[in-house]
Amino acid sequence: MADPPFDRDAFSRRLTTRRLGHRLIVRAEVESTNDRAWDALAGGSPEGTVVVADAQTRGRGRAGRLWHHAPGLSLALSVALHPGCDARAIGTLPLVAGLALSEALERLGARVRLKWPNDLLIGDRKVSGILCESRRRAGGGDAVVIGVGVNVAQEAADFPPEISNLATSLALEGVDATREQVAAEFLNSLEPLVLEHAGGGRDRLLARWSGRADFWGHPVTLHTPAGIVTGVARALDLEGALVVTLASGIETTVLAGDLENPGTAGGTR
Repeated sequence: MADPPFDRDAFSRRLTTRRLGHRLIVRAEVESTNDRAWDALAGGSPEGTVVVADAQTRGRGRAGRLWHHAPGLSLALSVALHPGCDARAIGTLPLVAGLALSEALERLGARVRLKWPNDLLIGDRKVSGILCESRRRAGGGDAVVIGVGVNVAQEAADFPPEISNLATSLALEGVDATREQVAAEFLNSLEPLVLEHAGGGRDRLLARWSGRADFWGHPVTLHTPAGIVTGVARALDLEGALVVTLASGIETTVLAGDLENPGTAGGTR
């Protein structure tokens, strides 16, 4: 049975931010929390506005994929930002969001690892995905919506057969947490990281992200828009792209793609 609707009071009691999450929009059902966050910005809602939905009927992932959402059991959250950084640095915000979420889940008792570019894993299974979207604001500058999906309270039977061997939840991993706790802790982690990112700390944040990934020095296969790339994962560059050494010894930089590597599985949000 699904959990009760999202509890605003429980969320607010856990929140320690100065900006993020103080304007909270909760809906029983939406097509996409990202779309609802864009609507909120267009309607004059302030930066830091957060949208949470108990049910999401057309949640989308990176590259147009659908994101499975279990009503009342998983967290679907989107937060709207006006990042004060160079437009070229916006591409690293998904990594910053992944770093924030990994720190948040660890505070709640989960042991997670990061998979480039936007997945969080527990063991070999996916527990969360992230989708960032950016648009030019009418008055100049850029706006960004960060969407996260976190499997919180699902049991094995709650996942569709096609992903049942690829996905996990906090509950399945023995972590007793609520959607409200996950949401608040994510925002508590995200706010200082976004400020550091805007203040020129991108290289430090990418180094912290890299420290939470375990595929460095290992053979990887990447499915990219231009085809399959195989090699050894070496590092992130300053744009958040993955540097890979090919069998020929030449280094190449992959800007976007799906990563396969030892011990990882699952799709991307």
